[in-house]
Amino acid sequence: MAKQRASGKKPNFEVIKNALEAALERGAFPEGQVILEGHIAEIFNTSRAPVRRALAELHEEGKLFKFEGRGYKTDNSDIIHRQEIRPDTLGLDEKAQASAPSEPSIIDDAYKATKRSISIAMTFGQFRIRSENHSQHFGVSRTISREILGKLMDEGLVGKDNTGHWITGPLTARDVKQDYETRRLLEPYSLETCGPLIPMELLEQMKLRLEEALTKSPDNKDQRLLETIEADLHQRCHSFNQNKKIAKFINQSLTPLVVGLVFSDAVKASVEKPGIREHLAVIESLISGKYSDASEHLHNHLLNAEIRTLERMKSLSVIPEPSLPTYLVKIS
Repeated sequence: MAKQRASGKKPNFEVIKNALEAALERGAFPEGQVILEGHIAEIFNTSRAPVRRALAELHEEGKLFKFEGRGYKTDNSDIIHRQEIRPDTLGLDEKAQASAPSEPSIIDDAYKATKRSISIAMTFGQFRIRSENHSQHFGVSRTISREILGKLMDEGLVGKDNTGHWITGPLTARDVKQDYETRRLLEPYSLETCGPLIPMELLEQMKLRLEEALTKSPDNKDQRLLETIEADLHQRCHSFNQNKKIAKFINQSLTPLVVGLVFSDAVKASVEKPGIREHLAVIESLISGKYSDASEHLHNHLLNAEIRTLERMKSLSVIPEPSLPTYLVKIS
């Protein structure tokens, strides 16, 4: 069963399952009521995939029944009742119905959760990603699952083996060195080129986040803040480069960033103040319009970041492999 998402909201299939289960327990349905995927999907404003999973689980638990026809029945009688199911039958008013998780939100949450799990996995070896299990885990269609994995492939986190199976990892020291070499060649040049195009308001927001991180105590790690800070400098700034091929190559070379995030999760380490200060030097130079200085600061930051990343990889090699979702199967 999929775990509760980081946002605190339950997966869409679980919201649907809970509503149906509660309605069954309080006897909200007439005897022999037929429940169809399409109708429930309309009520929750979602695709059929999470509905299908919710109904299948209720069937496996003996709370819904199959019959000679489409859908499920609420009991095992010979009666067939096709009364329209209304939101209030499921204990939903219009407000509750509208607040059900939207499909774009579900997809975004599934993408973020997948990226995080894959980022952790690839630092511990090579894993096969079972797309069918992945779609079931998040209660999304296989098409959406493939889209998520395809996006992660574009980011360099996922690939395919010679049999067409999705795989991730292993992330090696050689990979890290090659990615940093690529980034040192592209990122400083890109930043100097697109620096004048980055909105001042955005740069000021980036500076505020860095200053906030510097005030954090060693024991107060804000993982989401650290992820945002990394994306600020290494993705958002370069998104203003009018040469989209350069921005794309940079985005495909950011795999080493996962080492820092995994290390921060696995080890009780303090916020990396040197790295944050290096970021701040870059952003302050951009704010001052000193684009050449910003480029030089970024180059030096990447040199230092490579050393830190390789040291952290050595530390991670002796840390026990964490628990991972079942759609990730270790190969080596």
